[in-house]
Amino acid sequence: MVFCFSCDNSEDLKKCAELIDAGSIVVYPTDTVYGIGCDPFNDDSVLRLFKIKNRPLEKHLPILASNMGPLTHLVKITKEANILINRFWPGQLTLILKLNDDSLTSKYAFDNTVAVRIPDNLCITNLIQLTKNKLLVGTSANLSNQPPFSNLQDIKTSNLKGYDAAIDGGKLNRSLSVSTIVDLVDTNNPKIIRDGIVSKEKIYAVIKEFS
Repeated sequence: MVFCFSCDNSEDLKKCAELIDAGSIVVYPTDTVYGIGCDPFNDDSVLRLFKIKNRPLEKHLPILASNMGPLTHLVKITKEANILINRFWPGQLTLILKLNDDSLTSKYAFDNTVAVRIPDNLCITNLIQLTKNKLLVGTSANLSNQPPFSNLQDIKTSNLKGYDAAIDGGKLNRSLSVSTIVDLVDTNNPKIIRDGIVSKEKIYAVIKEFS
């Protein structure tokens, strides 16, 4: 049985957050495409998510937050990261950063580095804020190497099976778009890992302007 919730219902979001805290895997809207996630510190849930997506375990998972509070505890915010955060967050930019503390390492979700983002979508940020750990795995709701979805109805009829709940946010405006991923682990050499909504020209221009 899959529980179905609405972005427009605050009680639905509360119930969904409780499911995440209990180990459930949830499909939800973001500011790019529909995502699927769970508590990143629940190893059993994360391992099940890998199986649902048919995703190799060595491909670690990005993490979403609703504000900077949990992220400043989780990762090291470098000068370059702070520049890009102030310019593009909340928004469609994912940053790969070093973990603050080795004790925070997840068994499956991430290791000594982690990709993080604050999405520009009130539904998902409200949901994350209601969870116990204030963080949520933020990978696209599709089988690995398959295209992402901008409509929950398409996910329901797809081959993606095994999730516990879904939040309907309607058809997303940014159809089939993905976030840009920037690796900032080497502070002297920012790397564009994936082209997305935020162009690499904008990223390098902002870093150059404020560095």
